[in-house]
Amino acid sequence: MMAIIPLLLSCSPSPDKEERFVIVTWNMCEFFDSREDGGEYAGWRESDGWNDAKYNERIKKCVMYMVSNFMDADVIVLEEVESSEVLISLLECGMKKEGYIYYGIASDESDLSVAFISRIKPVSLRLLFVPSSRPMLSLDFDINGEMVRIVGVHLRSRLKEENKEIRREELLMLKDEAEKCDCPLIIIGDFNIDPFIHKEEMCDTREGETTLPLTGDGSRAYGGRLFSPYLDYASPLIGGTYFFEGQWERLDNILLSSFFFDWEGIEYEGTTIIKGGDASDYLGRPLKYDKSTGKGMSDHFALKSTFTI
Repeated sequence: MMAIIPLLLSCSPSPDKEERFVIVTWNMCEFFDSREDGGEYAGWRESDGWNDAKYNERIKKCVMYMVSNFMDADVIVLEEVESSEVLISLLECGMKKEGYIYYGIASDESDLSVAFISRIKPVSLRLLFVPSSRPMLSLDFDINGEMVRIVGVHLRSRLKEENKEIRREELLMLKDEAEKCDCPLIIIGDFNIDPFIHKEEMCDTREGETTLPLTGDGSRAYGGRLFSPYLDYASPLIGGTYFFEGQWERLDNILLSSFFFDWEGIEYEGTTIIKGGDASDYLGRPLKYDKSTGKGMSDHFALKSTFTI
């Protein structure tokens, strides 16, 4: 599998000391381009009614939503993007005017992938691979003289038994990344895991070793253990980003290393769930995009985290 990670060549400064650093993750829900190349899911082919006009309308709709709800973001990590063509369309439709001139995707050859758009130029890019899994996208950014690593992920679903071992390998890879990273580390995206429901995988229960242990105490985010805002009992993140079978789930997450809690350089401030506008139904649940009506955005809400510099 070849990864194609294009970057627009331009100069973009890191945030000033007075500013904050903001990152957003959003699962865009099966965002296919309008080119039919054989990898599309059912419902997203020309024979199903998916075409240039509907694609362009969805792009415009997403740009309006992003401009309205998270224009303070320096980096936006996206999941379920088919190709770099989708990213280029987002930029050309309005995101470039807002300062997003850098973009990249983990793979243009898989069906749906992890991607990003950014106001800040990455210092370096690499991929993290687990066999039979989606590649993870690792980006290093210079934030006011401090190197910050962002790993965008979309882990395999728990709903298929054959994914069990793949998911374990994904989590172990992230734990290894956390243990060896010598700079502030952000792991962000769709984990397909709720840290409250799936404690055996992602919650530090102190009753045994978990695959990727989490904590709600930033001072304990070391040795492979990472901070999750959902577990922060002092200022917990309320609600979920995904609604499934009558239950809210916290599948989208941001995990942080202890560097964000050492009172030096970049420091964690808080996390919010982004809803708003056409993203929600009348009950406040995520409203999935419907190509027949043009209504809705995604079956996931976006998650935004803010840091002081």
